[in-house]
Amino acid sequence: MIDKEFGLEVQRQKQPIVCKRTRDFSKLAKISDQRIIGDLSGQDLSGQDLSDQDLSGFNFKNADLSGADLSEANLNLANLSGANLSLAYMRGTNLISANLSGAELISTELLGAELCSADLRGADLSGVNLRSAGLSGTNLSNANLSCAELSRADISGANLKNAFLRGADFSGANLISVDMSNAYLSVTNFKAAYLISANLSGAYLRAAYLKNANLRDANLIDANLNNADLRGTILKRTKLSRAKVKQALFGENSGLSGEMKFNLIQRGAIFEDLSNRRAVYYVI
Repeated sequence: MIDKEFGLEVQRQKQPIVCKRTRDFSKLAKISDQRIIGDLSGQDLSGQDLSDQDLSGFNFKNADLSGADLSEANLNLANLSGANLSLAYMRGTNLISANLSGAELISTELLGAELCSADLRGADLSGVNLRSAGLSGTNLSNANLSCAELSRADISGANLKNAFLRGADFSGANLISVDMSNAYLSVTNFKAAYLISANLSGAYLRAAYLKNANLRDANLIDANLNNADLRGTILKRTKLSRAKVKQALFGENSGLSGEMKFNLIQRGAIFEDLSNRRAVYYVI
């Protein structure tokens, strides 16, 4: 009798879950080693209310969770690879060590969410709100974060190699030891961000806003900083060799040696005299 009931339950969980709201998701789970492990891969859960649920370790691979409410849910170690989470509401959600590789999170609300050590390789996070979120150690290589809101987020030690970040807002964010090598960062806002020991080698930072950012010990070798704003930026021991700085605006840069300043001027940089509110153009 028990085996028959379990068989029927397995059959039921394979059916699409559409327009039905439930808070007892254990009924949709497989039982293995006396531990409930939800297998909802490929299911249609769009618009569902899963808020405050313990979904740690659940399998949502390729599931449709668009527009779902996952606020304050526990998705620690969950498999969300290839899932559609666009327009989902995920404020305060626990996604620590979750697999979100290749997932769609377009315009998703993730304010204050925890994504430490999560796998977001190749994910589409364009227009996402990650303000004040925890992303330390997260893998975001090759991800799309265009126009994403990441102000005051903790992204320290994260991998953003080759990521597309045009127009993203990192103002006041913790980006210590982040790897943004070869990332696309045009017109990105880094105002007052902490980029200490960050790897920005080969990054495309044309017209980026870096005013008052801390770039101490950062690597900007071969980066494109043309037309960028670096006024007030801390540049102590910052590596700027072979960086393109044509029409880049500098001024009041702590840690910048006179030799490096002259070298930057030779490469087309502009130094502004902030005390007199005027830009000084040097023609060599």
